[in-house]
Amino acid sequence: MESRNKGELSHSHEGAEIRTMPRDSVGEEEEEEDDKGTLLSWEVILPDELLQKILSLLPIANIIKLSIVCKRLYEVVHSFPPLSWAMMAPQKPLFFRSCFKDCAFSGIVYDPCLFRWCNFDFPRLEKGIWCTSSSCGLVCLMNPNDGSRLLVGNPIKRDWKQLPQVPACSFPHYNALALSFDRRTRGYTVVVAKCSRTQQLPGKSKQWHLSVHVYQSTTKSWVTPFAQDLGLWIGSYEAVICDGVLYYFMSHQDLTTPHLIAFNLMKPPSSIQSLLQESIPAPYPLICTGLINLSNKLVMVAMKDDWPHEGVVILELEDKTWREVAQMPISMYKDLRCKYLIWCCGAGDFLFMHASMWSVPLTLDMRQKVWKWSSHPYLEQLDFCNRPESLFYCGFCFEPRLDVSS
Repeated sequence: MESRNKGELSHSHEGAEIRTMPRDSVGEEEEEEDDKGTLLSWEVILPDELLQKILSLLPIANIIKLSIVCKRLYEVVHSFPPLSWAMMAPQKPLFFRSCFKDCAFSGIVYDPCLFRWCNFDFPRLEKGIWCTSSSCGLVCLMNPNDGSRLLVGNPIKRDWKQLPQVPACSFPHYNALALSFDRRTRGYTVVVAKCSRTQQLPGKSKQWHLSVHVYQSTTKSWVTPFAQDLGLWIGSYEAVICDGVLYYFMSHQDLTTPHLIAFNLMKPPSSIQSLLQESIPAPYPLICTGLINLSNKLVMVAMKDDWPHEGVVILELEDKTWREVAQMPISMYKDLRCKYLIWCCGAGDFLFMHASMWSVPLTLDMRQKVWKWSSHPYLEQLDFCNRPESLFYCGFCFEPRLDVSS
């Protein structure tokens, strides 16, 4: 399974063109004049919009493969503005994992539709460690070292765009990133929640400060609708946007369970007290390893670390109440837990989980409740002892779409 064009998603595919070739005249009688000629191929006859509608019924891997067959198909696949890609058949999310190449942000992608891995890279992005958030085909990358440099783009179309620098503190203790794409307006919202420790007075407990920064693609600028001291409440790395609401996890040094706050982006709260009054406590002590928007449902992947009830559970928020919908098999949990931290991402009906010291991901089909390892020879041979950057880097997933751009 080799790629014919660097950076393109690659899978095997049979002939991409349907042609009627002229017969070989050697050793055969002459055809009558009316029968001579070559029939045009279907991609030449059909108009762009109809051709896109036909291609939109294929898996994304086959569409990308067809785009390198000829110039016409390339132009149809990569046309802007898109004609019919909004009618694409639903696509399962792809999972990207870095391969730690020297000169580029490169790696491999797992396709749960075809159960295959393939090479994939971002040639215009330098190698680095990134926080990520994705929505409807777009991905936002943030450099966590300073929390101010952000890129937004469609990995399939590779149209990366750098956003203006995030205001306020550049080196917070906790950086949470969330991205939301609006299919109706074709615009997107990026939210960065920064939690930093305030100046500590002698004999006083640690105090924290939270600032929420919102970027709208329509205005192309940042606003800071919320910036207040939290007291003894502490922020986190976990945030997600569902139906215009930013969900963000916070904890308190005197409480055993973390709390989920709901921040309405259209009507920001006036004070931290009003946020905490409406906060949703976790059902029991746990470690949140991922807040994910799955088909407009808020899902939390959480780890229970209290023996004998340890394990990973999948919780779904319903009417401000957490409901357990799945539990990771204990054998799989032990394989992941022994590899240090667990990271999670997801889209549609799929969840991807992997450990920071072991890059082989574990997938969960939420609809069928099927757990599956997705191994790859390269991942199995990684030597993490000699790659310290992998301790902090996690893979990410995204929906493969051709109708969205940054």
